[in-house]
Amino acid sequence: MDIINKIWKYIMKRQNPMRYARKMGVVLGENCRLIGLPDWGSEPWLISIGNHTEVSFDVAFITHDGATWCFRDQDEYKGTLKFGRIRIGNNCFIGARSTILPGVTIGDNSIVAVGAVVNKSIPSGEVWGGVPAHYIMKTKDYADKCKENTPIYDLENYRKNFREEINLICDRMEHSM
Repeated sequence: MDIINKIWKYIMKRQNPMRYARKMGVVLGENCRLIGLPDWGSEPWLISIGNHTEVSFDVAFITHDGATWCFRDQDEYKGTLKFGRIRIGNNCFIGARSTILPGVTIGDNSIVAVGAVVNKSIPSGEVWGGVPAHYIMKTKDYADKCKENTPIYDLENYRKNFREEINLICDRMEHSM
């Protein structure tokens, strides 16, 4: 029976990551997207994610600090543990391979860059990245920057030129045979 449970868990994780996350205890808002398989850690019930938030692939949520293992048996620190909730607001993006540490709150309309290690809370409307994560800019400034740098394509002209180039290549191939 154990192998069947493992197979079922694997299938659920791959086929329906949202349902799997909820079953594990993660609180997910409406219209969220999970890209790939986040690592929910050992206490997924300590994680909440707001509405319209995307979590990219290989994101790690760490809700406890295992380093207390080094001293929690000493009399002075007997039984010392460190756990913390992770709260992500509405309309956020968490970049691929980032790590969110215990006790962190990420405010609404915020962006965490790829590979960031978030060890403190992020205010609403900000972009953070790096190791450890630090403030980069306001989300609005990032949106404006993206808008400025978005190329404008004349799709109809592009298709016409592409067809002409393909025809030229085909003509050359026929003449070379």
